[in-house]
Amino acid sequence: MERLEPHEDLTARLTAIDPVAGVAPLSDGALSRVTRHAMSPAPKPWTWAKFRLASAATLFGTGAIVVAGIIGLQAAVPELPVLALGQSALNSKNPHAPAATNSQPGANGLMIPFLTYQFTDGPNLSSTGGTATAYELVSNEDAATAAAQLARDFNVPGAVTSPYDGNYQVGPDAGPNVSTWTSSGVVNWWYQSANGTTPVGTVSPIGDVTTTTVADPTLPSNAQASSDALALLASLGVDSTTLGSPQVDSSSGTEVDVNVPLVIDGLTTDQSFYVAYGHDDSVLSASGIMATATPETTYPTISPADAVNVLIADHGFVNYGGISPMAGAAPSATDTTVAPGPQGNTGPQGNTGPQGNTGSQGNTGTTGPITPPVVNVEIDDASLQLGTYTMTDGSTWLLATWALSGPESGTTITQPQTYSANVLAVDPQYVQLQSHPTFL
Repeated sequence: MERLEPHEDLTARLTAIDPVAGVAPLSDGALSRVTRHAMSPAPKPWTWAKFRLASAATLFGTGAIVVAGIIGLQAAVPELPVLALGQSALNSKNPHAPAATNSQPGANGLMIPFLTYQFTDGPNLSSTGGTATAYELVSNEDAATAAAQLARDFNVPGAVTSPYDGNYQVGPDAGPNVSTWTSSGVVNWWYQSANGTTPVGTVSPIGDVTTTTVADPTLPSNAQASSDALALLASLGVDSTTLGSPQVDSSSGTEVDVNVPLVIDGLTTDQSFYVAYGHDDSVLSASGIMATATPETTYPTISPADAVNVLIADHGFVNYGGISPMAGAAPSATDTTVAPGPQGNTGPQGNTGPQGNTGSQGNTGTTGPITPPVVNVEIDDASLQLGTYTMTDGSTWLLATWALSGPESGTTITQPQTYSANVLAVDPQYVQLQSHPTFL
């Protein structure tokens, strides 16, 4: 029988093979910080590898290995903050601001047409996800300071006034003036010249002659308006690297409208700057935001094919980017709707027409279920963009969305039409919607 070694000999041998025997111990402060950081996530279940690691650390009489092991486990499975989306959008609060200058996926109301979408994936649609960074829009100055600064830039004289709570203005209502306001922590601005609302080249109707519009020959070309808009925005302090390709509309013949999208790290956003030019290249109006996109956390994203599944689940009527509220899914657009057919109204109160015929024989309309028409959509294009979302704390963020589009077909489609929608691309396990979407 082999004789057991004394306890002291076993301890000496274990000490000799201790891999951290020569490492200086952590100070109390450093050990406290490391332990606090390591233990912040929710406790994870024990694995055999972790058990062996802790057992070895106990045997060697040091806590350094345990700390290193826990930190390694945390790095392998990162704990990302959950994005809590609120209901309010970055809506304009200025009555002078142009409609839809700043839009957000998931408006407060959604009118659902009477139809059914059937979606299919295009052959080139990817089924692979990736990652994307979330950005917070932060304004470094308040609305009053921004109004004074913009008034200097646009050469608008006068003092900063507050015509109503939260709004600031320099110049008279008739123009020229600059107005600013804050929405969800972001400063918005609007400039209007003295003749910003006066069309040029409009011919008034005479007698039975309908109104016609004559194109103003002094309007700038599309290329000139694009170049001037980029130069104007740069002079206002907008970072030129965040400006995308201008989109120009001169179809009215009375002005040239330029929309310049905000681009962050190569991704187009739903935020944009607007400049309208009149005759002799004069600026009629302009609008935008004064904010910086601050990068925050990088999140995993779903694939374009997964985004199509969101369209299918939401029947094609995507609200809040396809995120369901915590209380339950949004009301769905049912495939079959009972429609009583104009409330069963009789034809013009049963008035007798020629030969005593009643109006439409007093038809009461269809009383059974009516199946909505089917529109087939093949999603053949998907591009990653950034959409504006308001958080429950009132801050405004730009989150990754999949911009999906594809041709529509069906018995009701008489000319080429394209379906388009934006679906939130952030992995849904990191997103919570605190309020219920509103359907009208």
